[in-house]
Amino acid sequence: MNISSNQIVYSEHDFDECFEFINGKGRVPNGDAVGFESEDGKNLTLFSDIVFSKYDHQYWDNYELEHDIDRIII
Repeated sequence: MNISSNQIVYSEHDFDECFEFINGKGRVPNGDAVGFESEDGKNLTLFSDIVFSKYDHQYWDNYELEHDIDRIII
């Protein structure tokens, strides 16, 4: 199988579905590759360590905010 660079799909928060790691490490960071499209663009194959998240953007945005170690609470 030959995959060209324009077939690679990246995680873009707020523009697509949220993707998460199967191993429980959380949401895939913005800009990381999550899978590839078929040549005709009709099918998306996720990499073996990635799944569509059962949670929505609001959940992940709040989760990441709450777990931000640099967050300052006044």
